[in-house]
Amino acid sequence: MHRKQHVLFAIIVAAALPAAATTRPPQEAELRNAFLSAKSGTLSEVQRQNLRRNPLLPWLEAIQFKQGINANAAPQALIAGNPEDPANVWLIGQWRSELIRRQDWPASAQWQTRFPDNTTGSRCAGLLAVEPAKRDAAWQQNALAVWRTESKSPAHCAQVFDHLRSTGALDAGAAWQRFDRLVADDAEARLAEVIAVMAAGDAALASRYRTLLNDATADTSGLPQDGRSARILTKSYSAQARRDPAQASALLDANASAFALTPEQVQSVRHEIALWSLVNYLPEAESRYQALPEPARSANLREWYMRNRFSANDDTLTLAAFAQLLPAQLQEARWQYFKGRVLERLGRRGEAVPLYAAAAKSANFHGWLAADRLGGDYSFCPLDQRMPAKESAALHTGHPGLQRALWLWQLGEANYAIWEWNAAFKKLDAGQQREAVAMAQEIGWYDRAVFSLEANETNQRYYGLRFATPYAGELGAASARFGLDRSWLTAHARAESIFMPDVTSSANARGLLQLLPSTAETIAVRNGIAWQGAESLYRPEVNILLGAGALRDVIDTYGGKGYLAIGAYNAGPTAVNRWLAARGGLDADFWIETIPYKETREYIPRVLSFSVIYDWRLKQPVMPISRRLSGDFSPGFKPVPLRCPSPAAATEAPAKKKRR
Repeated sequence: MHRKQHVLFAIIVAAALPAAATTRPPQEAELRNAFLSAKSGTLSEVQRQNLRRNPLLPWLEAIQFKQGINANAAPQALIAGNPEDPANVWLIGQWRSELIRRQDWPASAQWQTRFPDNTTGSRCAGLLAVEPAKRDAAWQQNALAVWRTESKSPAHCAQVFDHLRSTGALDAGAAWQRFDRLVADDAEARLAEVIAVMAAGDAALASRYRTLLNDATADTSGLPQDGRSARILTKSYSAQARRDPAQASALLDANASAFALTPEQVQSVRHEIALWSLVNYLPEAESRYQALPEPARSANLREWYMRNRFSANDDTLTLAAFAQLLPAQLQEARWQYFKGRVLERLGRRGEAVPLYAAAAKSANFHGWLAADRLGGDYSFCPLDQRMPAKESAALHTGHPGLQRALWLWQLGEANYAIWEWNAAFKKLDAGQQREAVAMAQEIGWYDRAVFSLEANETNQRYYGLRFATPYAGELGAASARFGLDRSWLTAHARAESIFMPDVTSSANARGLLQLLPSTAETIAVRNGIAWQGAESLYRPEVNILLGAGALRDVIDTYGGKGYLAIGAYNAGPTAVNRWLAARGGLDADFWIETIPYKETREYIPRVLSFSVIYDWRLKQPVMPISRRLSGDFSPGFKPVPLRCPSPAAATEAPAKKKRR
């Protein structure tokens, strides 16, 4: 049966099935065995025949082909007349890579003609398919275009560049053009390739430039006083500003005039010097910021100036600093809230109240903190637009790609599921996309709500989709054992992993609550929990229990102060202790805003905000966010009502269906 027939059959079968029958993959046990066989290259004809009407057979055949790709001829028979099928798109790419690996340039060119691809690798393969004797002026121009513009060209492009060099096409101008492109694209590691093809004098100069990019203090004597040197110094001194603002400033003062840096280049370096002086709370930060002309101050720089004012804990000076924020920034709930706080601390509550009221319209951390200052309700306008059951079933059965994606996920074939999902999802309208996310959530594919839905204001309000409630039993039991607020623990899991139990960070933190194996083992031993090894951290019941123990540890370490515990969970106690030593006298909300690490500065408000949402999701009384901020979980608090400021804001017209 050809691929096209498979697809048509899948549509017919899916449409004939009741909705309940589509929740699990058809022939599930046979499919699981068949995927194991395909991955080992041993999918049998008997297995094929048993699954000949299964919509996932194309994936099995594609995977089987990939396993024997070294010995296979082109997969035209598998692709047949349906090259847009996700399994075929994947297979087309696999075969393209194989032809490049073989350096079979004629076959690669034929494949490119049939299935066009404009990546750099394919462009180079196409150039190599032309016999050396036929590489004319047009070929040379196309090859030079790759040389000049593509800073991340794959290895086989070197053969194109070798030919250019052997024919003398890589003159000094072309070499410097590629050098400049690599520098602009921060591809410093590849500069050696260009330096190797330069004449001795140019190579020596380029090597000096490369040294300067890595060491701003390197000798500059004798360098040409031209635009390239100015660009190199600008890039080098900007990078140095992050490491040592004072040294970057001294170097700039010494060389800006000699190398004729433009006013814009000087200002860009001065901006970085001021920025990193502010980030590191250096004594010179104020003067360096004030020395920058008003137009040269970015929005980010202005925010860092505010954080420096907060760190000084001088409300009069801080209040004056709000004037340097941009008008758009002054409309943000964060800065409205903080300006209100400063005014209130100065005894000017009457002026603070309107600012709190404006901030409280926002359903976020600072908006809810502002509502606490007013003693008012929390702005909260959830949307819940699940399709009627009949329409939902029609979506499932009427979109075979979506159906295949959900089935592949349930079979544990995440990589192939994502191929199908991405292809199907982009064809859906907004309402169908949300319904597809809901379907994914129902089978445990929770991260689709974050990675697939466009991050717009409307989608942000689909709290039921974006804040799943899985592992309720495990989270409840772990919270009870370690005396934790259940919504808080659930919020941590949502912030750490989006409830995906198999995730691993670059630092080897694992599972739902992102635990390092060494930390998890310590928690297990300390609490009399049997340690089952690092791999056990991918099991939700293990990870949640040990993660709750880890959270309990940091809470106890910081005397129950919620914001410090959350910060330590994210950045580690060493960083938190350093920030406390520098600015420990600040109120909690101001202290959070002064954290140098962007990730942690945003992580603490995220967990606290998620906790409010999980109170709502778990149908618990909503605890004031300011109490969680301080770590006050004592009983008897007055629950906060959730209210949508405008009833009209909580409704949405049904999404119009796209015309096909």
